[in-house]
Amino acid sequence: MERKVEERPRCYLLVGEAPTEEAARRIAGVYAPCPFVYFMGAFGNMVVGVFFMPRWRDWWLRAISDNPEVTLGLRKAAVYVMDSPAFPSYMEPRVPEEKGERSPCGANCSECLRYLKECPGCPASVLFRPAFLEWKGKDSLGSCN
Repeated sequence: MERKVEERPRCYLLVGEAPTEEAARRIAGVYAPCPFVYFMGAFGNMVVGVFFMPRWRDWWLRAISDNPEVTLGLRKAAVYVMDSPAFPSYMEPRVPEEKGERSPCGANCSECLRYLKECPGCPASVLFRPAFLEWKGKDSLGSCN
């Protein structure tokens, strides 16, 4: 299958403040296995993450910056968007060989209000529905089937 890549892929930088250093380490550890995360770390009580994802899926990162306490448990968060990253220009989602009932972060896609309305689910979950992308006319996720 040929991978269709958006003309201008996006990379996102998340910088957030957790209530404690322990909370920052826990948050980084929970979200590190996300298929769209390429760096996640805790520095004191700060959490920093680098994500590559399709533009239509960035609602998730906007939700983090809009409501960081509810989404990740952060006191505050900022998400910076890089429309045309110089290197790497694109990265495939990191999908495990064995998909679980839940996403690696522990989320259950079937409980999400956006599931199969705006989102096909997490590509690391057995609930992922790649055909949803064709129904909605979205760019593909490459090898995430």
